[in-house]
Amino acid sequence: MNKTLLLIICDFLLLTLLSLVDWEEETKSEDTLPADSGEQSVSSMAMMEQDLLDTLKASLEEEQVAQEQLQDETQRSQKELDDAEKRIDERDASIQDLRGDLELASAREDELAVEKETLQESAKQAKESIVDLELRYQSLESKAKQTEAQARLLQEELDDKLEQIKRKEEALKQEQVAKKEAESRIQELNIQVRVSDEQKRMLQENVDTLKGEVVAERAERKELQAQTTQMAEGITELAERSQDLTEEFRSSLPVNANTLFSKFNQSRIVTTFTSDRYYRGQKLKDDEQAMTILVSDGESIYALSHLSSTPLGLGKSSLGYRRVSSELVRGDARLVPPVLEFLALDPRIAATRVSKEEAESLGGELFYTALKPFKFSEAILIDEKGDYYGEVEFKLTANTPGYVRMQSKVFSRIFGDFSPTKGDLVFSKTGELLGLMVDSRYCALINNLLSEESLPMGKQFDRDEFKKVLESLRYRYEQLPNELR
Repeated sequence: MNKTLLLIICDFLLLTLLSLVDWEEETKSEDTLPADSGEQSVSSMAMMEQDLLDTLKASLEEEQVAQEQLQDETQRSQKELDDAEKRIDERDASIQDLRGDLELASAREDELAVEKETLQESAKQAKESIVDLELRYQSLESKAKQTEAQARLLQEELDDKLEQIKRKEEALKQEQVAKKEAESRIQELNIQVRVSDEQKRMLQENVDTLKGEVVAERAERKELQAQTTQMAEGITELAERSQDLTEEFRSSLPVNANTLFSKFNQSRIVTTFTSDRYYRGQKLKDDEQAMTILVSDGESIYALSHLSSTPLGLGKSSLGYRRVSSELVRGDARLVPPVLEFLALDPRIAATRVSKEEAESLGGELFYTALKPFKFSEAILIDEKGDYYGEVEFKLTANTPGYVRMQSKVFSRIFGDFSPTKGDLVFSKTGELLGLMVDSRYCALINNLLSEESLPMGKQFDRDEFKKVLESLRYRYEQLPNELR
């Protein structure tokens, strides 16, 4: 309902109430009013009623229009309601369809759950099969790796053996050359000895002749003075040659063992080997010491030690070693060599090369290898630590060339009771180095200082190179006659 209609209704109600009022009393009281004023009131009332009627008519027309619009809207709403009910029916049908689909989906879900359990069981079995196959694969792979490693080791051993054969051939050639040079030196020395003997004989004849001339020609002083001058020159030359003959004579005399041992003590060098190794997951550091001397073959100078005095013994498990360093000490002089070599004569002889300048800085006497090792049937043996020494007989054996067999019984000829042991130094009775005891019975004759293998000292080992050197040492050791092992 609009405001205009409401106002009209209110006016209509007001007029209705006015019509119900008793106007007679008022009329009586107002009789005294003029007749014109009453007529004016009636006319104004009629006009008001007419306005009210017009207003009501207009309001009714507006109300009718509004009802028609409301009816149209109601029809549209009814149509929309019908459409909504139709859509609701369609939705109900869809819901019914969805419920059917849901039931089908639930049934399918149950079927899928059963299939899932079946697939899980199959997956479990497949997983177990995969684990089993992986274990088999790992086993086969491990066997393949082992086979490959064995093949690689066999190939490496074959290569090492071929390389060792090659090195031995080269060493044999070098040894033959050295042997020829030694024979040549021996021949030269023999010629020099013969020449010296001939010169000595001639000088002796000259001296006898001069003595006869002195007895026969004492009266001729002037001539004698001239001849004396010539004799002085000849005697000077004779003295020089006599000194050479004296040195040769001295070299033929045996050296006293006490003198040699004293010389050894004054010249001995302490060799300290320091090693780093891993044993059962632990890092260990060891120190080992050995006594040695400086030995020369006329060209090279070495400090010799037995392999058992180093950390790298053939009977030890040496693959755990990562670094080995050595130090030569004599008094206040110290020397740290960069390389440890192993002589071609025997794999158990370790050697440290020393230059002439380094040898001079260490001091002490330099011992030479024996040129005539078999001149005497006895040798002077000094133990590795320099505590004992003595004279011992040695013999040559046909099946151990390059070695001599020492007397194995306990002896006490010079100083203390002891038997030869590995690492002991053996000297000829001329004071030269005869060799080194490789075990308690045999001495390796050292007539040259050619090396076969070498290892760097003071730095981390290359594992392949280190393994190759150890295998080469063991191979050479196994090739020795049974008596020498």
